[in-house]
Amino acid sequence: MKGKNYENMKSKKYMNTNIEKLLKENFKGFLKLVDLGVIDKEIGMKTVINSKAPEYIYYFAKNIEEANIEKLEDAIIESKNAKWICNFAKDIEEANIDKLENAIIKTKKAEWIYNFAKYIESAKIEKLENAIITTQNAIYIYSFAKNIKGVNIEKLTDAIIETENVYYIDLLARDVKNANTKRLQDEIDKINKKIKKTNEKKFTLTKLKQLLQKRDKRTLTTLNQLLNEKKFEYILNNKEKYSKLFTDSINEEKQKMLIRNK
Repeated sequence: MKGKNYENMKSKKYMNTNIEKLLKENFKGFLKLVDLGVIDKEIGMKTVINSKAPEYIYYFAKNIEEANIEKLEDAIIESKNAKWICNFAKDIEEANIDKLENAIIKTKKAEWIYNFAKYIESAKIEKLENAIITTQNAIYIYSFAKNIKGVNIEKLTDAIIETENVYYIDLLARDVKNANTKRLQDEIDKINKKIKKTNEKKFTLTKLKQLLQKRDKRTLTTLNQLLNEKKFEYILNNKEKYSKLFTDSINEEKQKMLIRNK
C-alpha cells in the first residue's frame, strides 16, 4: 500500500511540474486543456493562483466556465496589482466590486483609481474621489474632475491647488464645467509669485556663496603669506577676520540675508 501511495505522489508531482511548465510556455494552450477537461479545473486554478501572476489569474477567471471566482478574486487582490484588479472588476461578471474597490484604493495608484471610477458602473464615486485626492497626483485629480460624473468640483479644486501644479490647475480652470475659474487663476498667480521668489532666493544664495568663496580664497592667500613672513602679531590683531575662514561663514551670511528678505 505504501508503495502505491508513493507512486501516486511521484506521479502527481511530475504532473504538476508539467502543468507549471505548460502554464509558463503556452498559457493559451493551458487554458484550452482546462476548458476541454484534459487538465482538472481545480488543479488548473490552484496552479494559476500559485503562480501569483495576476494576468494568469484574470484570464483564468475570464475564460474558464464555472471557475471559482471568489478564490481567484482573493488571489488577484493579494497580488496588489492595480491594473489587473481594475480589469477583474471591469470584465468578470461575478466579481465583488466592493472588495475590489477597497483593494484598488489600498494600492494608492492614481491612474487605476481613476480608471476604476471611469469604467466600473457600480463604483462608489465619492469613495474613489477621496482616494484620488489622497494621491496628490495633479494629472488624475484633473482627469477625475473633467471626466467622472457626479464629482465634488470644490473638493477637487482644493486638492489640485494643494499640488501647486500650475499646468493642471490651469487646465482644470479651462476644461471643467462649474470650476471656480477666478479662484483658480488667483491661486496660479500666488504659486507663480512663490516660485519666482524661491528662484530669486536660490539665485541670490548661489551668487553669495560664489562671492564668499572668492573672498575666502583671497583672504587665505594673504594669511599664507603672513604665516610665511612670520607676521604673527598682525594675524592676532586681525584674528576675527581670519577666524571666519575656519567657521561656517556661508551659513552666517545666509541667515543674515534670509532675515533681510523676510
